[in-house]
Amino acid sequence: MNDYTKPPTNLDLDALRAFVKGIELGSYQLAAQHLCRSPAAISAQLKKLEQQTGCQLLRKQGRLLELTPSGELLLSHAKNMLALNDTVLLKLHQTQASGVIRFGLQEDFAEGTLQQLIAQFMLQHPNVQFQIRVDRNLNLIDKVQKQELDLALIWQQKPVIENFHELKSVETKWLFCPHPHILQIIENRASIPLVVLQQPCILRQMAIEVLEQKGIAWHIAYECNSVQGLWPAIRAGIGISLRSCFQIPLDIQTIETDVLPELETLNFGLYFNSTTQSVHIIQQFQQYIEQHLR
Repeated sequence: MNDYTKPPTNLDLDALRAFVKGIELGSYQLAAQHLCRSPAAISAQLKKLEQQTGCQLLRKQGRLLELTPSGELLLSHAKNMLALNDTVLLKLHQTQASGVIRFGLQEDFAEGTLQQLIAQFMLQHPNVQFQIRVDRNLNLIDKVQKQELDLALIWQQKPVIENFHELKSVETKWLFCPHPHILQIIENRASIPLVVLQQPCILRQMAIEVLEQKGIAWHIAYECNSVQGLWPAIRAGIGISLRSCFQIPLDIQTIETDVLPELETLNFGLYFNSTTQSVHIIQQFQQYIEQHLR
């Protein structure tokens, strides 16, 4: 007589998901709503799970259900099993995803970490084509509104515009290179020489507004049309600049003084085109950026 080994039991992932969701929400009635199933279907899945495991997983405690020791053990492993299942499916779907993403970048974000994130997304989605535009805030907003871009990473405008999803706040700083004549100008409360971008520029406007609110004289000493053009002027000692804390060169310093006004934080986020936001690959990219920049 042949001695066949009994095949292993395979746990039902749908039943596991119902089991875990009920514990997370504290109610299997809510779990049924969340998973778009009837309470009877959820109950049947839980019974099936107990049959598969051969263990009682839940017990009544008054009107509530609580985990048994076997249920606690299963819960810890079930979360990992579901996460692995979801990760595998996501990666399989990613390799098949295709389409075009038209993405705008405010120039403060146009170098460093964000480029690495975009490159990583491109590696994960080899069939997706990117069209990236680096520009000023208002120009990017205009491009999104004209449906020439699908979404853009921008500074928050005032008043807040629709379809803007805030991600994070960053500090703004007065920046300079410590040339003696610049330090003397600040200490003597002389007219502050500003190194700024050409209009329109949120940080330029912020600098002017806070200086005027404190009654400090100022003048535009140097203006250019790109962030990269600011740094040589600051290094040369032409003036000081107000910038965010993104990608400040190592040789550029922040000014620590009570003479200059304190500065507010600045919010940035994604501004999206509502007509293309529902496209699956654009949704994936939006979620990817949000996950890594929060």
